[in-house]
Amino acid sequence: MGDLDLYDLFGDDDDDDNRTVVDTSFWNQPEVPDYRPLANFGRFEILGRLARGGMAEIYLAREWDDQGKARHLVVKRVLPEMEDNAELLRMFLDEGATATRLYHQNVCHVYECGEIEGKTFMALEWVWGPQLQDVIERMAARGGCIPWPVAVEIVARVAAALHYVHSAKGVNGRPLNIVHRDVSPHNVMINWSGHVKLLDFGIAKTSQEITTGGAAVGKYGYMSPEQAQSFEVDPRSDIFALGIVLFEALTGRPLYDRPTLLDTLHAIVREPVPSLLAERPELPEALEHIVGRALAKDPAHRFQSAGELRAALLSLLRTSGQSVTDQRIALFLDGLFDEDEKRPLDPARLKLTGSFQALTAEGASAVRGESITYESFDHSKASVNPPAPLAAPAMPVRRGAGWVSWLGLIVLAFLMAGIGATVALYLIR
Repeated sequence: MGDLDLYDLFGDDDDDDNRTVVDTSFWNQPEVPDYRPLANFGRFEILGRLARGGMAEIYLAREWDDQGKARHLVVKRVLPEMEDNAELLRMFLDEGATATRLYHQNVCHVYECGEIEGKTFMALEWVWGPQLQDVIERMAARGGCIPWPVAVEIVARVAAALHYVHSAKGVNGRPLNIVHRDVSPHNVMINWSGHVKLLDFGIAKTSQEITTGGAAVGKYGYMSPEQAQSFEVDPRSDIFALGIVLFEALTGRPLYDRPTLLDTLHAIVREPVPSLLAERPELPEALEHIVGRALAKDPAHRFQSAGELRAALLSLLRTSGQSVTDQRIALFLDGLFDEDEKRPLDPARLKLTGSFQALTAEGASAVRGESITYESFDHSKASVNPPAPLAAPAMPVRRGAGWVSWLGLIVLAFLMAGIGATVALYLIR
């Protein structure tokens, strides 16, 4: 670890990021407009759509306890047309099985995962705030970059989340070495109070599941060299991806954005890391060393753990006399986004899609007056007890899965494996 000492890794700072903890903001729900529910999904009131992807839709939802107190959360529901795709359902449930057992203040918590009315869903913590990608792009549009101490602190908190995730233990007490494999600014969110969260474990794998020669998955511009070539990956692959995130947060530009997929993968595997100081000469020289080490092509030359990377970042902040609190991050966001942009749901998102049945105004009022069963989540135990060992998710019984879905998956698997082989051949020449 070079010049790092035990204080750097386990120092008595405010974060206590190396313990099993839960963000206490779970108890402090933000003030949210009293949106009229658009639909019901089990005990959840659906308030509006936040996003839609190729596999699932994400909704802002609300649930009530028996004292009439509301909790806002996110409901992530598999698209109706994907419900017969067994492999995609397994990936979705794998994400739920992994994430529901992770308790850390910088990890977006998943409360539960399962089925309601035959529909596969996930209920997770609502992070009310922007993606780090939005922050980077907004600063770039203004001709600037995120202040380097703020960028370093945000990445240090993501590193704390990864260190915790990478250290998760299985039934036998041995580390599972979970690899996120999709670390990017799109999967880092910052709420308006300055809390940083890592989310989306949709393609995370444990060391027992990762095999050599598998398809390359993840956002191509944030892959490690070994991931880009479909080689075996370990937690150090996430460190490389986080190094890209740090570079982009500091410079305001994509690091590996190339015209074609092959050009992107070639740059990741072959091109040297550009000089950080050449783009921002005012930055501390130590920061260039940290970025360069995180982006080393050879995993053996990188930081060997996310905790080690975090320690180096926090040490830099201390020696530079910088203190970045939640309040400082929140004030920075206040200068970037106006009050209208902070609204949980803009008018365009107050709509239903998919197969939800819309409620009438009378129906919404009647539902609110009903006695709703509330299943509480005991956060107090989570801050003391280690997470339960990860277990294989129970697959719902699906009958009549279309042969077209299976054929599509087979074609996709061959295509992705072919990309890895093509990159390897391309790089050999």
